[in-house]
Amino acid sequence: MMALTGRTASGLARAAGLTPSTVNRFMHKPVRHTLSQRTMLALMTETFLTLKRQPQVHFDRAALADLGPAISVYENGILEQAPDVQSTIVQAKTALASEVMTDAPARGAPSDLPVLLASTRDINVQSGDFARAPLRTSRPSFLGADARAFALLMPDESMMPRFDAGDMLYASPARALDGEKIDVVAERLEGGFVVGTLVSTNNDTVRLATLSPRTRETLARAKLRGVYRVVGVQRLGS
Repeated sequence: MMALTGRTASGLARAAGLTPSTVNRFMHKPVRHTLSQRTMLALMTETFLTLKRQPQVHFDRAALADLGPAISVYENGILEQAPDVQSTIVQAKTALASEVMTDAPARGAPSDLPVLLASTRDINVQSGDFARAPLRTSRPSFLGADARAFALLMPDESMMPRFDAGDMLYASPARALDGEKIDVVAERLEGGFVVGTLVSTNNDTVRLATLSPRTRETLARAKLRGVYRVVGVQRLGS
């Protein structure tokens, strides 16, 4: 956001109606928390109000790519705060979509990776239908040959301490569900996804240990489209 607005951490915080320490302490001290959703929304809204005054050709594409997952999460909140930036958000998404990948796709796999939320519907991982994915991101090399792989964005702190808000989980339907204490993403037939650690599985049920709520949940196979192994995590800011 600093790169997109051309502001310092203090300047961005002040413009968003926050105290300078709100952002400075997060950036320069080893704090063990993430910015609150309210703070993030204020910073995101100010960022797009600033971008609204810039031509699209001046957008920092690399910074936009870093901000891409957060745009998907905070878009509705931004528009509630500043409805007049809707066209700017569209321009930002267009700029992201038009980025040309430098690495050729491996063995026919698409060059980008769909990014989903736990609440995303109208997706079918089994058939590789990601047309309604809310966002795309760069495909990591270790998923180059997996056309049905996807990323799942953690939108809040409900999965801490295992996963932080802003982390992206890489999931692969092509990987076997073997080993102990593996993390998985279960796709519901009616839409939506559940993240948890695989406890057991058989022909009828899948049992997961979840963090939000912290419990063990038994899911009927008949109500699931599939269960996919988490094969990597892109940490926020890394």
